[in-house]
Amino acid sequence: MSDGPLDALAARFVLPAKSGVYVTKNELIALARVTEGSLRVNERRRMLADVLKSPQNPAELKVLFGRLIGLCELHLREWHELVGAFPLAARAAAPWQEKARATIKSLEELTEELTLAERS
Repeated sequence: MSDGPLDALAARFVLPAKSGVYVTKNELIALARVTEGSLRVNERRRMLADVLKSPQNPAELKVLFGRLIGLCELHLREWHELVGAFPLAARAAAPWQEKARATIKSLEELTEELTLAERS
């Protein structure tokens, strides 16, 4: 696998300890379908890298980043619901929530960079 920025993003995103979310192969397949991305069923890192490399232009990549942000937000809602049902889980959930928020922020920054590049 090459060491491009999209490969690095994929490698970081599919590691829950770094991203705060767990992305299943089925979710990656669904992501590829809705974004009309190409995909080889393989390890999750390679699958996400394939999907990230599929957009034909920056606008499509921004839409894809938006979908990844949505996935992170889904995980955050699930953590919120868990903590609501089991308040003692708040301490265990906090690091995962922080990592998911950091991932969202990173994806938002990448989206902003794409927007600025489009304007240049």
